[in-house]
Amino acid sequence: RGAVPDSLYVECRGDVTALKLFKQGLFHVQGEASQLACAALSPRPGDTVLDLCAAPGGKSATLAQYMENKGTLVSCDAAQNRLTLVGGALERLGVACGRVLHNDAAVYNEAFAGADAVLCDVPCSGLGVLAKKPDIRQKTLDGLDGLVRLQRAILETAARYVRPGGTLMYSTCTLLYRENGEVVETFLAENKAYKAEAFTLPGPVGPVQSGSVTLWPHRHGTDGFFISKMRREEA
Repeated sequence: RGAVPDSLYVECRGDVTALKLFKQGLFHVQGEASQLACAALSPRPGDTVLDLCAAPGGKSATLAQYMENKGTLVSCDAAQNRLTLVGGALERLGVACGRVLHNDAAVYNEAFAGADAVLCDVPCSGLGVLAKKPDIRQKTLDGLDGLVRLQRAILETAARYVRPGGTLMYSTCTLLYRENGEVVETFLAENKAYKAEAFTLPGPVGPVQSGSVTLWPHRHGTDGFFISKMRREEA
């Protein structure tokens, strides 16, 4: 069993999508670190939840499970060609509460206002998943300044969707402070309506009193990942 409730490590040789149980929608494949981000958000049945950078759909599937398939889950991505992955995953798993929309997470969409919970798992340098994607080693960090600007824009936009008392989650699959702690600290300094919120993760992580945690492969046995939870204060 994995550290996250209802998760399993399964040894599979060949194409996992060819398995009968996969086709029947009885499971989906998702990294444990990504599952922990969903566990930190922990939306409730009946909530309105936004997954702003949803492709390929693993996070949305797990969020729907926490929601017990009740409420409204809006899964978005800026890449139109990747939305079929999200829609296909939710349909295969029988997610009835979900809608899949083409949307730029950095541009405000007034139709999304009033959400109970918003997850922005933003585009990043990907340095936490080098073990799975070794081609990242060939890339440089020349475009990091622009990437950080995009991350900040997505977080600022996402914050406008959260209702008073609602929850905002920021996550990445990188280990760089500039993309992680610095982005969140700057946001909190400039947005006084938001406060870091403590949470507890299953497994070796445990309580996160500061509201933010970095998962390290050598320490936690997961991909490198950053998770930060914030709550918008009541009006």
